[in-house]
Amino acid sequence: MRQLFLIIILSVSLSAIFCHAQPKLEIVGGDTYDWKTVTPKQSPLSAKIKLKNSGNQNLFISNVRPTCGCTIAQLESQDIKPGEETSLDIKLNFSNKPGPLVKTVFIYSNDPKSPEMNLYLKALIHVDIEIAPVAYFVFDDLKVGKESVAKVRLINHTDKKIVFSEFRMKPEIVDVNLSKEIVLKPEEGYDIIIHVKPEKRGYFGCQLTMKTSNPNYPTLEITGSTVVGD
Repeated sequence: MRQLFLIIILSVSLSAIFCHAQPKLEIVGGDTYDWKTVTPKQSPLSAKIKLKNSGNQNLFISNVRPTCGCTIAQLESQDIKPGEETSLDIKLNFSNKPGPLVKTVFIYSNDPKSPEMNLYLKALIHVDIEIAPVAYFVFDDLKVGKESVAKVRLINHTDKKIVFSEFRMKPEIVDVNLSKEIVLKPEEGYDIIIHVKPEKRGYFGCQLTMKTSNPNYPTLEITGSTVVGD
């Protein structure tokens, strides 16, 4: 009877040990990496994230998957021994669209409690001069002999006035509503409107260039292209 009791105690103890023997994935520093305020000239952003095995069994990272093609995540090693770390190299490309940027990287492993863990990438994009809603002219159904209109908006996101001047529009058949110069106060905008009446079918492209008083954008270029139909 005493031997049976000892066997039961030993079995329970071993079961408890094995139940607590498991890998554990830890994102060192937390699940969010924030670059704070950035500018388009800093693209692509880069970071080195440390992943640690805080458990007492070997950790295997089976997959690392970003949510979009703008993010590249390269893992140094898939196998991590207890107490050791590996590096996850991140590169994040972004556009000149101002505002908050949030991306996610999914990390899959054999951690029984967190088989899928999310790494959040954040930044606040600051652009001195925004071209909205997109940074090029958009034409709707351009046809021979029919006038079409395209519009973009210049916005000054700095704390100083910006002067725009020396406007040049190509080709000459494109009419643009610009005078000798435009002065925009902080957070002020101006709509650039172009009118075009194509003379022939095929590819059509236009280009508007200008000088600005902003040192980060001494020259600004806005283009547009489409195919002209009948």
